[in-house]
Amino acid sequence: MSDTSSIDEKKLANSSSSNSFASNIINFTISVLVIFIIILLYFSSGGLILYLCKLAQTNILPTDMNCAPYTSTKPNIQEIQTNIFTTDTDPEMSMKLKFPYDKNEKNKIIDMFKEYKDKSSSNFLANYFIAITESLLQFNYSAINTIMNSMNGFLPETIIILLGPIIGAFLYAFGLLINQIYFIYLWFSSMYWFFKHNSNDTGSGLPIWENVTLFSPIDWWLGALIAFLFVMLLFLGFPILTFIPIFAYHNSLISSLFYKGLMNDKSATALTVIINVLKYYKLSVVIIISLFVILLAFSNLGIAPGIFSILTVALIYWGVISLNTFKPIMEENLSPSVSYDQATKTCSNKYVLHKKHGLLYNLLGLSGGGNIASEIKKVGKKLSGK
Repeated sequence: MSDTSSIDEKKLANSSSSNSFASNIINFTISVLVIFIIILLYFSSGGLILYLCKLAQTNILPTDMNCAPYTSTKPNIQEIQTNIFTTDTDPEMSMKLKFPYDKNEKNKIIDMFKEYKDKSSSNFLANYFIAITESLLQFNYSAINTIMNSMNGFLPETIIILLGPIIGAFLYAFGLLINQIYFIYLWFSSMYWFFKHNSNDTGSGLPIWENVTLFSPIDWWLGALIAFLFVMLLFLGFPILTFIPIFAYHNSLISSLFYKGLMNDKSATALTVIINVLKYYKLSVVIIISLFVILLAFSNLGIAPGIFSILTVALIYWGVISLNTFKPIMEENLSPSVSYDQATKTCSNKYVLHKKHGLLYNLLGLSGGGNIASEIKKVGKKLSGK
């Protein structure tokens, strides 16, 4: 009986060991796949950051409220080429990426806002929310333009790709917070719209905005009441109202990634840059994946399989096992690098810009600006029957 029991125990032990090894193999395979996907996503994110850096250098993002698409005046933007996929040679060589303005001048959200603002029936309340959203969009585009251009000028391309996702994650979180704070400021500073009246009742042409003063008491008190209600609305409905800055923030980021470029005179998008990052930074990707595979082999399979994985990787790297896994892919169509300076942008606006006054200015009945004396004269004439 004891011999039979001993045999059964050995069988159970062998079976348990076999099951445990099979389980370790499964865990190892799943872990490798997960790591592989994470590394590909990480380098893809680095490609997106690189794309934004090059886009920022061309300075075509809608950062000026006096220019299109916010107004009808097109900006004058210097068309430049940017360096991408640079080499470590002397002189430095690179592929070229540019973003023609005529291929990227449309902005669906801002164009929609402008179309409404130019309607003869344009309403002050809708313009209030448009003013807030447009200011948030302009702020975010300017932030992207400034920060990414700075990274493009000061950081080597390899650092942008390797550390860009980490820097981007920090900037993303910080941007969410700043947008909420700026939104609160805009909620109050845009209340001048409550003291404006569209006097165009013809049904055609542009709206004619006139300031509401104390000499139009009904409109003035209505504006003051709306302002008070909107102060209460901010405090009571802030969790819902945060949708506005969150929408504006993400719209700015996503729309920037959809700009169309030309890489070596061929159509290019953010996806094109991602694919080329994975292609030309193949060696970095493979080395990092190999290191994780070795670590996972030690942690999941044991010392012997771990050592075997090191030997296998070494043999592939030194060419004993004839695979092209560690053979880098060289860049194509290279030319001497150009300047990293940001393109210049000017805007000669034909619109007459009216100064925007704050809520307190309007509440004091001063929204008519320097015309308060003429308003008093008008009231005096009415009282005297003239």
